[in-house]
Amino acid sequence: MIEEFGGSEYAIRGVPMDLYGYGGKDFFQEILDELEGDPVSGTPEGVRIRIATMACKAAVKGNMQLGRQEAEQLIDELLTLDNPYHCPHGRPTIIAMSKYELEKKFKRIVS
Repeated sequence: MIEEFGGSEYAIRGVPMDLYGYGGKDFFQEILDELEGDPVSGTPEGVRIRIATMACKAAVKGNMQLGRQEAEQLIDELLTLDNPYHCPHGRPTIIAMSKYELEKKFKRIVS
């Protein structure tokens, strides 16, 4: 969480503790390194975009193995978000498909 601190100063009040390989300290350090390389975009929105990008990079990917309990926990956490349907960049996280559409994809219905 980022808040205005006065003038051109901002306070970071919280960082994610674990994002698949990023611990809180590592995550925070990478944000600082990114901002040092491009201080012009060090606005709260710029930092939010960088955090979103890093979260996407650290997210579960298609080739990662998850246990059932871990997958269910991720889904439960996803459903608590204000917008569980898209990642911070707008990519879908949930899609809906009718039985008919699913059957057609698997060539159960040919028409």
